Amino acid sequence: MLDALSTERRHVLLRSVLRSLLIAGCVFSLGACALASKAAPTPGAKAASAADRPDSSELPAFLSPPEIMKRMEASAVQYRIEPKDSPPGGWAEELWPMRVEPVPVPRVVVEDGRRVIEGWKENSKAQALMNKAEEHFQARRYAEAAKLYQQALDICADCYLARAYLGDTLLFGGDLEGALEHYRKAAEINPHDYRLYYFQGSALARLGRGAEAREAFAWSLVLNPRNPVLRRFFRENPGAGMWVRGDVLVPRGFAHEEGKEVVVEFDPDYGVAWFAYANCKALWLGEASHREERTGTAERHFSSAEELECLASAAVVHASQREKGEEGAMDSSLDGLVAIIQDGMATELVLFEMAARVHPQYTLTLDDAERQRLKDYVLRYVLVSTVSL
Repeated sequence: MLDALSTERRHVLLRSVLRSLLIAGCVFSLGACALASKAAPTPGAKAASAADRPDSSELPAFLSPPEIMKRMEASAVQYRIEPKDSPPGGWAEELWPMRVEPVPVPRVVVEDGRRVIEGWKENSKAQALMNKAEEHFQARRYAEAAKLYQQALDICADCYLARAYLGDTLLFGGDLEGALEHYRKAAEINPHDYRLYYFQGSALARLGRGAEAREAFAWSLVLNPRNPVLRRFFRENPGAGMWVRGDVLVPRGFAHEEGKEVVVEFDPDYGVAWFAYANCKALWLGEASHREERTGTAERHFSSAEELECLASAAVVHASQREKGEEGAMDSSLDGLVAIIQDGMATELVLFEMAARVHPQYTLTLDDAERQRLKDYVLRYVLVSTVSL
């Protein structure tokens, strides 16, 4: 049930928005095929394997924006529509709050066909040597630090961080090739720690091997999409010849519960597409039957099926407005969303910008093929070259 707005201004605004939304036909081909998806499980240490994630052929077709509105109107749930100014960074934090704390030193093992994140087992004697080495390293006594890191490795050959930090002593001592060799050996021991590829990228960039550096940095972003260290590196080192684009999505639509009502909030300054998106979010929040239809369970949890359906709603309306040349408020950043959907990489967008907020290490549970697709996405839409490589 859609609740009427209380003020005349909002009533006029809502009529305009509803009219635009209802006449937005399927002139833009965004269906289950264009949004080929795998429904992500509830983020957690034991995430489902690829085999447990239904593909788009097993999922019901996405609802169109008018179909979503009809379900809301026919529902016993009370929906209240509230045009509202969005925060400067949109409603991302409210939509995708972090629910799983990252493991500082991650280890990925396979259990029952699933990739599971554990903590790397610490060797106390080696760690004590590494702590002493760090004191020398911070004081720029690199030779002394290197000796202690090597002693740690002599005790614990699998202490990959000792190997990586030994590489750091060579890097800052001017031996770039030697550092790179240690970083690569460390990655062979633990290929799931994003830092090792960041270190490789730094060494390769200093060696002037820009294309290889970009590949290494891309893997770092695949393993830790929200990596603030990497973004700061490019801000502070423009000579690296690449930079990280900001998020494609700055959400200007949101839904939340308030008492027994589901409140649909959207920022009218950014256009009707975000109203369609907020409606979709409200339907997923308010209708247990829709969650069960789409994911097989009525429980509320992060799902790529939800994110893809709501992105499709926003993209369909935005593309329809573009095609018809409609005037009025529009969010031009949604052109990027439409391009990514047309490129068949909407699932990768969801993983990179949404799932990784909820579970910062979720991508560590992906299989090799999924990681490779995410790396392709990073190279195409995230990590931009500013020079010819």
